[in-house]
Amino acid sequence: MKRLNNLYYSKRIKELLAELQTAGTTLVVAPMGYGKTLAVQYFLQEQERCGKKVLRQSIYGAGAEAFWQGVCHSWQNTELGAALLQQSLPADANAKTLVLELFRQLLPQEPVYWFIDDLHLLESSEVIDFLFALSKAGFADLHLLLVSRGQIFDGSRLLELGRKVFCLDKHDLALQRDELAEYSSRCGLQLTAQQLDALHEACEGWFSVTYLNFLNYDRYQRFCLDTGSVYEMIANVLLRPLPSEQQRLLLLMGQPEEFTPEQVAYAYGTSCRESVGRLLECNAFIIRLANGRLRCHHMLKQATRHAFGLLPEAEQQMYFRRLGQWYAQQKEYEEALDWLYRGRDFDGLLAAVQQLRDWSMHPQHRQHLFDWLCECPPEILWQYPQAVLIIMRRMFSLNMVPEMLQVKEWYVTALERNTALSQRERDNYYGELEVILSFLAFNSITGMSEHHRRAYKLLSGAPQTLSKQGIWTFGAPSVLGLYLRTGCSLRQTVEDMQECMPPYYLLSGWHGAGAAELTEAEALLLQGRIDEMDMTLQKAYYQAEKHGQECITICCDFLEMQRNLFRGVYSSKAEAYSRHQWQLQPWKQSMLLNTADMCAGFYYALLGKPEYIPSWLTDGNGQQPSVLYPARPCRNYISAQCLLAQGQYTELLVRWSDWEQECRPYSNFLCLLYLQVQRAAAFAGRGDVTSCRASLKQALAMAEADKLVLPLAQNIALLRPYLEQEAQGEYSAAAAAALHLGQQMEAGRGQIMSARFAEAGLQELTEQELQIAQLAAARHTNREIAQRLSLSEGTIKQYLNKIFAKLQIDAAAKNKRHQLERFFSNS
Repeated sequence: MKRLNNLYYSKRIKELLAELQTAGTTLVVAPMGYGKTLAVQYFLQEQERCGKKVLRQSIYGAGAEAFWQGVCHSWQNTELGAALLQQSLPADANAKTLVLELFRQLLPQEPVYWFIDDLHLLESSEVIDFLFALSKAGFADLHLLLVSRGQIFDGSRLLELGRKVFCLDKHDLALQRDELAEYSSRCGLQLTAQQLDALHEACEGWFSVTYLNFLNYDRYQRFCLDTGSVYEMIANVLLRPLPSEQQRLLLLMGQPEEFTPEQVAYAYGTSCRESVGRLLECNAFIIRLANGRLRCHHMLKQATRHAFGLLPEAEQQMYFRRLGQWYAQQKEYEEALDWLYRGRDFDGLLAAVQQLRDWSMHPQHRQHLFDWLCECPPEILWQYPQAVLIIMRRMFSLNMVPEMLQVKEWYVTALERNTALSQRERDNYYGELEVILSFLAFNSITGMSEHHRRAYKLLSGAPQTLSKQGIWTFGAPSVLGLYLRTGCSLRQTVEDMQECMPPYYLLSGWHGAGAAELTEAEALLLQGRIDEMDMTLQKAYYQAEKHGQECITICCDFLEMQRNLFRGVYSSKAEAYSRHQWQLQPWKQSMLLNTADMCAGFYYALLGKPEYIPSWLTDGNGQQPSVLYPARPCRNYISAQCLLAQGQYTELLVRWSDWEQECRPYSNFLCLLYLQVQRAAAFAGRGDVTSCRASLKQALAMAEADKLVLPLAQNIALLRPYLEQEAQGEYSAAAAAALHLGQQMEAGRGQIMSARFAEAGLQELTEQELQIAQLAAARHTNREIAQRLSLSEGTIKQYLNKIFAKLQIDAAAKNKRHQLERFFSNS
């Protein structure tokens, strides 16, 4: 009796697969048709029989977003899965750290086998970076099984993983000569030694081609050893010999990535359960998945899709339409969209869109988003204003603003033409439109608020276009860095925020709570009114924590860190942020880890401890962690301050033009001011007096009207002599205020350095340096020290400069020896 569809695993293969039980990561890499997936599935079925937990994920497209959706789906119904849903694919070091911590904390306390198939279909280096980081972490109970046609990790990464990775390739999976003989015998074929030799030589152990030859031999008593294309073999052996009905059914099975017999029968249009059953019984290229669905092997899929494309266009559209309707009936609306579009069923397409309020969107939908509406007949479009609204919302998130504005006109027409809407429904739709249009007014507080107020009057409930869980600050640590648009407008900006935020709170359920108070506190800090900001800062903290707005809490911490520098109080929050030991729960959005890095980096730059600055803030290699576009100007001025702390003046000046340009689209005036001050400081660091004075004058002109002296004061070490000159000139008030505030910061910084870092600094001194430092601290002059140690005064001066540098004492300060005294008294 012939048993051609029986699966065969040799003793050698079984022994190799047994190694997977002890491997942290297994890489199975071989060309198509070598039985990679079937071998891993066989191993996993054995693990499931032993009660082990198995997760399966198949890759069906090139997009990283679709991959991450698959990750979350794989881990659904677990605590880890719930946490991963709050994240996106980690694209930078902070995000990877966060996701790996989630795995460490929330992995089930039992062995888990996670199988990811067809990785060669991905075109995302971020995915491979994530899988490498996961493999390198080496969690004891996690077994990662990665299958691909091509290389997954390069040689250097394989070397780095060492014994953490186990590799199988085509030579391991290929049928050997004795295995081919045993396989043919189990299938019920009686082959001669010469036939086996010829078959093995022609197929080279290629499992799929061997199987196709077995089918052909069983039917025609001959092998297909000279066929140039495996796809032609599939067509000749599996497709063309079938009756017409079964041919159509097999073509339909090859269209979806996964299918069910009921789905294929629905798409075909008549009762054909028996024909579907016979196809499944006699075709080993159709694989049954763990979720109960079926999938065609890639070789069969490619062959059937080619044949399907030769059908008349009207017939293809009919089948596409039916597939889309089937998905819609199953409430798999995202899957239905593309099929309905290809089937030209715009009525069904827009009806499906209306079910997708939280639409994450497949990558292929982005390129068709505008086409759907352009090609839809107007009389159908007018019946679905809610669908048009949802598409418009997605267009804004994809930065398709010109298309979005065109769709707005269609949306309004759709509302006016749809006579079935009640007045309440119509008002709600117009209210949602106002919410969407408000984003186009960023960063005008009053402009956005006008839309918010109109939306609040029109809507009868919470808008669908806003989420309280979104990051109100876009990841920036400064509210005024986002919303201060021009000079001479600080007071007005504070008042606008106080007036406009309460209506927005009502509309959004307290999204961004604390922002109004925070804006006032930041304005006071920028003007150097340190003692006046405490009450408003505490109010901001209270509102943000009460309503769960972590992004506002981080902004509050950023202000507190800067304020405490003037008071000589070391910021334990900065230390916690730099080590990521902060109060945010680990499943919150990873973008806030980057915000924390910016806060800590800026603080340590001002403190004069560049060794604590996160490296990505100054790398400039294009691999910086992600922040949303509106937050980039804030990131840039923080990076510039970090470069100043490291003495990288030339590097700052090289990047300055690009940074300055990124402040222009949204008129980020405060960020521009910081960059102008930092440019002057960089010129001062290089000794370029003329350029420094020119840049400083521009900065003073920008700062004077609103008394924004903080950026100048924070760069006092490099700008002091130039500010002293300007204190007698055109901008005397701003320069004098900056000098006064800068002296306060230097005094506070000195207290922190002597109290916090005295012992560490003293340990860096050589024996000779320590002796000189002690004499200087005892108020001996350079001449007295030189005479006592038999050295020249010039040598003593050089030693003292080294000592001041090691102890982080500002070389430009006038009270260096007083600070030196404090170092010894505190240590």
